[in-house]
Order: sequence, then structure tokens, then C-alpha cells
Amino acid sequence: MGLTPVLAHRGRNAAKTAAAVAVLGASTYVAVRGVPSWEQEVFTWLHDMPRAVDYVLWMPMQAGSAWAPPVAAFIGWRLTKSWRPTVGALVAGWGGWWLAKLVKAQVERGRPSAELPADAVRDTALTEGLGFVSGHSTVAFACAAVLSPYLTRNWRIFGYGLATTVGLSRVVVGAHLPLDVVGGAALGLALAYGWHTTVGVDSSRIAIARAGTD
Repeated sequence: MGLTPVLAHRGRNAAKTAAAVAVLGASTYVAVRGVPSWEQEVFTWLHDMPRAVDYVLWMPMQAGSAWAPPVAAFIGWRLTKSWRPTVGALVAGWGGWWLAKLVKAQVERGRPSAELPADAVRDTALTEGLGFVSGHSTVAFACAAVLSPYLTRNWRIFGYGLATTVGLSRVVVGAHLPLDVVGGAALGLALAYGWHTTVGVDSSRIAIARAGTD
């Protein structure tokens, strides 16, 4: 006898959770050992974009701030009238925000301005605090992944695209190194997939929610 749809869905999410944790572990392993040359090259390529790009990215960057989880929770409730994506956005989003701070305290990797030569970072870049992992990336990917099962394909692409933009923007403005963003994204995905694994996805609400986003 095969697995029921709910159990099969949880099995896939458990596998995704494990994969995200593995990426987080691998990026942490590299991050604690300094900044590899390839990471500095990627940072330089993104950070050297015209200053005007910073202003363009400011608004989408807010999708990774501390107010993003309640917005995602509101969207989840409006689409589904189910507690799973609503509470999940708050748990994974805000939980990710605080877990990112805990990881930062353990890894103690500085901002780009502290880890790279002075001439590699603009003087307008953020200098306070620690870098690994990116809290903005954690929140953005957590919220996108919590809502993802209830969205149509185009809206899922938009959600993950917005989360990716948040992560890239943090490098462009000089607040984070690329691995900070990778680690943050992995942490956010692990929390979201872990939520889906634990409480399941409300299958009865998927069709209703997707109809509302057509």
C-alpha cells in the first residue's frame, strides 16, 4: 500500500528540510574559515554595480525585514482561511529572524567591511553587527516557502524571485557576503519545510487558494 497524499507530501518536505540543513552546514563550514577568493569575486561583481541600483533595491529588500512575516501571514489567511500557512509564516519568519541572530553570535563572521580590504567595500556600507547568516534572506525565504504550496506556479516564481532579490540586494549594498545570503536562505527554507513536515499542508485549501491567485 502506498503512502497517503499527506504522508507523501510530508516525506518530500522532510527531504527538503534535510537538504536545506545540509546547505546551511556546508556554508557554515566555509564561512568560519574566512572568505574564499571566489566569494570575494562574486561580492565585488555585485557590490560594484552603480549606486543607483541601491535605491531601486531598497523597497524589495524590505520583504526580508521583521515586518514581512505578519504580511505573509495575512496573505496566507486571505488565501486559505487556514491556520497552517498563517501561523507558519509567523513561526518560520520571526523564528528565523531570531535564529539568524543566534547563528551570527556563534559563527562571528563580520560584515564585508570587516572581512575584506578597505578598498573593496563602499564607505556607505553597513559596518555594525555580524554577517553570517543574513537575517533578511532567512525571513524572505522562510515566508516564500511557507506560502509556496498554496500558490500557483507564477506566484511561486514571484515569491522565490522576490526572496532571491532580497538576498542579492544585501550583497549589492555591502551588508553581506554571498555565503551569508546562501546560509540565510538555507536556514529560512529549513524552517519552512520543517513546518510543513511537522503540521502538514492543508490539502483541502490548496485548490481554493490557487484559484484566488489566478
